[in-house]
Amino acid sequence: MEKEIKGVTHPIPTEYAERIYKNGKTVFVGKSHLGRVSKGDKFIIYESHGAKSYTGWADVIQVVKMKPSDILKDYKNQLMLTTEEFKEYSKGRNDMNVIEFENFQLFNKKVVPKRFIAISGKYIYEDEFKMIEKNKG
Repeated sequence: MEKEIKGVTHPIPTEYAERIYKNGKTVFVGKSHLGRVSKGDKFIIYESHGAKSYTGWADVIQVVKMKPSDILKDYKNQLMLTTEEFKEYSKGRNDMNVIEFENFQLFNKKVVPKRFIAISGKYIYEDEFKMIEKNKG
C-alpha cells in the first residue's frame, strides 16, 4: 500500500518566509513541481536559513504549473517575492510551480526534520506529518 501524502514542503529562506508570517503572502513559486498534493493538504514551511526547521503550515488551495507572465498577472500581490525578485528567479523558465495556500499557522515550537530538505522540496507522508503535529506546540 502506498503511503499517504499529507503535504508538501519546500525550503524557504528566512527573509521570504517572514513575508508569509508578517505580510500575509499566500503564494509560493518554485522550480520543481510536486503536484501530488490536493486541496486541503498542508503546505509546510521549511526555513532553510537560520531556523533550519519547519516553522508553520497552511492549507493548500492548489498546486499548478504556470507561465511566469501568467503568475505575475494572477498573483502579483500575493507572491512572497517582489516583481523584480520573481523576474530574476524565473528568467529563462517556460513554467514554474505555484502553490497557493490559505489559513497559515505559525508553530509555537520549531520542528526539526529527521533528514535534510533538498532545494527541490519533498512530500510529507503520514508518519512525518504526525511527528510535526505532535511537536509543533
